[in-house]
Amino acid sequence: MRLIFMGSPKFALPVLKSLIGSQHDLVGIYTQPDKPSGRGKKMHSPAVKLFAKDIGFDVHQPSSLKDLKISHEISRLKPDLIIVAAYGKLIPKELLSIPKFGFWNLHPSLLPEYRGPSPVISAILDGKTSTGVTLMQINEGLDTGPIIDQEQFKFNITDSAEEVTEKLFTIGAEMLIKNLPDLISGNVMPQPQTENLATITKLVKKSDGLINWNDTAEYIIRMERAYRNWPGIYTKWKNKTIKILEARTNKSDQIYESPGKVEKFEDNLIVQTAKGGVIISKLKLEGKKEVASLDFISGYPDFINSKLS
Repeated sequence: MRLIFMGSPKFALPVLKSLIGSQHDLVGIYTQPDKPSGRGKKMHSPAVKLFAKDIGFDVHQPSSLKDLKISHEISRLKPDLIIVAAYGKLIPKELLSIPKFGFWNLHPSLLPEYRGPSPVISAILDGKTSTGVTLMQINEGLDTGPIIDQEQFKFNITDSAEEVTEKLFTIGAEMLIKNLPDLISGNVMPQPQTENLATITKLVKKSDGLINWNDTAEYIIRMERAYRNWPGIYTKWKNKTIKILEARTNKSDQIYESPGKVEKFEDNLIVQTAKGGVIISKLKLEGKKEVASLDFISGYPDFINSKLS
């Protein structure tokens, strides 16, 4: 059986590895183009490309799947099935009819809940303690296709979005291999999604990491877990950005009158919120190195009793 894989970040690697280890013929690997990142804007390759190149696979990195050349290229590969896992691009409808048994996607949520680009981040922000992974057929909509299999996953309340996502795609890789024989034989009964239960997630922006101290301490800690990989969480002090690198809640039921006020209590640096305090253990002032919070206030004693925004 001829398979094509489409995926980009390291989350997708368990899925790619499971396909390479199967008895099927992996005839193509597609991933995102190299992109500039970091201060120097050096070009960085997706994890899927780096892994595939290391083991001798050629990798396709089209800037757009809508190019007619890509359609011809995929057709020439004669795939029976195309598997998508965190590829990062929508599949144009013109491509959907190329593989004999269709396009199949692993999505890290229990669809129809949390469709779209940030399902795990959204689940954490919503205070969920479990989510799941779905194997679904791709159609012309955004994560609207029929479902072939799902598995629920309960995660730790300290897990970051990145950690949860890695676990979900590991589960998804096993789910995919289990279902491949039925997908290929056509012995499947995909179930349509229940549209009135659908929720949609948004693309995360850097500005989403700005803390509103009028939120609760519990929500701000969920932000830290959700955005830890990117964009992180941050606040403003004297017109400069302070990144909060390590934080936890303190007295989460206490109501404060001055959200954003910084206090020192015993050996802790605490910021008041609408409900509860946030203990900051490590932070980074714009243009400076990351430091423990107590070291920071040694250099900036006026940080205590200031009001963050």
